[in-house]
Amino acid sequence: MRDKLRVGVVGTGGIACGNHIPAWQQMPNAEITAICDIKPEAAAKGAKLTGVDDERVYDDYEEMFDTEELDVVSVCTPNCVHMPATVAALEAGCHVIVEKPVATSADEVRQMIAARDRSQKLLCVVQNMRYSNEGLAAKRFVDEGGIGKAYWAKAEYLRARGVPAWGAFIDAEQSAGGPCYDIGVHVLDLALHLMGFPEPISVSANTWLEIANRPSVMKHDPKKYTVPEELAVGFIRLEGGACVSLAASWALNAPGNQNNVSVYGTEGGIRMRPFTLIREERGMMQSCTPEVIGESGLGGHAEEIRRFVDAITRGGQAPVPPEQALITQRILDGIYASAEAGAEVKV
Repeated sequence: MRDKLRVGVVGTGGIACGNHIPAWQQMPNAEITAICDIKPEAAAKGAKLTGVDDERVYDDYEEMFDTEELDVVSVCTPNCVHMPATVAALEAGCHVIVEKPVATSADEVRQMIAARDRSQKLLCVVQNMRYSNEGLAAKRFVDEGGIGKAYWAKAEYLRARGVPAWGAFIDAEQSAGGPCYDIGVHVLDLALHLMGFPEPISVSANTWLEIANRPSVMKHDPKKYTVPEELAVGFIRLEGGACVSLAASWALNAPGNQNNVSVYGTEGGIRMRPFTLIREERGMMQSCTPEVIGESGLGGHAEEIRRFVDAITRGGQAPVPPEQALITQRILDGIYASAEAGAEVKV
């Protein structure tokens, strides 16, 4: 193996330039050697940030994989490109870390897993909320028996007026889903992660599009809003009798934004914001808000990428394996299916 992993970035928009590229630049045993974006202005920005030479800037990821000797690829494209770019990178012999949502359907995730298995490379899905300092501390508390058996989680990511006015988020052809896919996936993943990823059984959900498709104080063009919802609310039944309540919105007549995950168990509970641990001890209900000091000083994308690099170089599983992302994707797909059917659906 080389002294440094050679990294290629596919898609150099906001998530790449704001998170992936800075994270890779903090990895002493990795370097970005090639980038790809179909938009010249995005590619130019990525090249400036990374210092990649012009001859290693591409507008076709397959050409990049054929030309460059890459070890790892970060896929940071619109959702509709996640599966084909990931499969192509795996088939080119690269390890892959792909942004959330992992794909636009559970069937696409299964194709990605099959390509992973054929290549014998690692495939990791970005779920950076797990790797915040609080996310890591919450998982330690759960794994050490802090809440006992988890049976209910409440996961909410609600924006009062927060429809994205950039990128492909509101375009159904490129994104497939709205806030359910974009931000709901974050809190759903964290809730399932803390619960140990039980198998989902069914989903009962509804979606609404009442505000985002008309003029408002928001900056997006409502005429271009083609994703199916601005608000999604679902109730997910899990194996063993547990359940999750999920809500995600880009536009809601609410007094402000909310981003929180709470998990309740037989021995205690957790709320992520403010980070709170709850236990019954010594005849009292005790609720504390501990100060959490990060172990690595990274957090978020950088901490997940650090763990991904460690798994590549030392051997081990991807920090967020696609099998877990498949569970999340099945639930998200079930939310849309249930909303369309007006009934509970199996997932």
